Amino acid sequence: MACWGISFLWRYTPPEIGVRIANPEVRVIQSEPLMVTQDKPLTIAQPAPFKVELGDTIVKVPQPFPEVSGNAKTAGGEVIRRVVTVFSEVKHGPGNVTSGWKYQDGSGGRPIQQYCYYETLNGDHSTTTVQIADNRKRLPKIAPGIVPDLEGALAKCQWWQG
Repeated sequence: MACWGISFLWRYTPPEIGVRIANPEVRVIQSEPLMVTQDKPLTIAQPAPFKVELGDTIVKVPQPFPEVSGNAKTAGGEVIRRVVTVFSEVKHGPGNVTSGWKYQDGSGGRPIQQYCYYETLNGDHSTTTVQIADNRKRLPKIAPGIVPDLEGALAKCQWWQG
C-alpha cells in the first residue's frame, strides 16, 4: 500500500533520448494549382522542301540477285540452275501459315509453283510441318486436329495475284 501511495507523489520519467535524422524528408506544400504559361503561341511549321540540284546525278538500283550466266557450271561440269522461293508467313494459332512462291530464276515474273503449309514448334524444339495447299488447291486427306482451324489457315495462304 505504501508503494501505491508513493506512486501519486513520485512518477518515473525515462531519460530523454535524442534522435537525429540523417536524411530528413522534405515536403513542399503548394497553395495554388500549378500553372504553365507560354510567351508565344505554338506554331508548327513544315521544314523547307527537299531540293535536288541538277548535275551529274547517278542512280544505281541494285539487282535482287547477282547475275548467273547461262554457262555457270560446277567443278564437275553440271549446269548451275538458279531457283528462287519467296516465303510469306502469317501467325495462326500456336504456329504459322507459310506461303511459298517458287520462281524459275531471280528475275521474278509469275511463279512456277505456289504452296502453303502450317508449321508449329514442338516441345523438344523440333517443328511439325503440314502441307495444306498447292497451286491454290486445298490438299486432300489432311489429318484432323493437326492444323487448328484448318479453314482459317487456308484463308491465310497468300497466292500470287497476276
